[in-house]
Amino acid sequence: MRRILTFLKIFRYDLVVMLIALRHRDTPRRVKGLLALAILYLVSPIDLIPDTIPLVGILDDAVIVPAAVCGLTHMLPGHVRHYAEDQADRVMRYVPVMMIVASLVVLTWLGLIAYGLFKLFFD
Repeated sequence: MRRILTFLKIFRYDLVVMLIALRHRDTPRRVKGLLALAILYLVSPIDLIPDTIPLVGILDDAVIVPAAVCGLTHMLPGHVRHYAEDQADRVMRYVPVMMIVASLVVLTWLGLIAYGLFKLFFD
C-alpha cells in the first residue's frame, strides 16, 4: 500500500509540473498534443481493456496516463522543466490547505442539499 501511495504522490507532482509547463510559451507543441491525447484517452469510453471488467478495466487508465505524464515531463526542455518544477514546489506547499478548503466546500454543499431535501419532504 505504501508503494501505491508513493506512486500517487509522484504522479500528482508530475501532473502539476505538466500543467504548469503547458502555460509556458517554450513548451513544444508535440508535448502539449500528446498530453491532450493522454487526457482524451482517460475520458474516452474506448479503452484497451474495457471498463466493464472489474478492477482490470480501470488498470489500463491507471497505468497508461501516469506513464504518459511521466514520459512527457522528460520531453520538456530543461529550462521549462526547471521553471515548472520550481512553480510546482510552491503550489504543492498549499495542497493540504486546498484539500481542507475543498472538503469544507463539499461538506457545506452536502449540508445545504440535505437541508433542502429535509425542508422539501418534511415541511
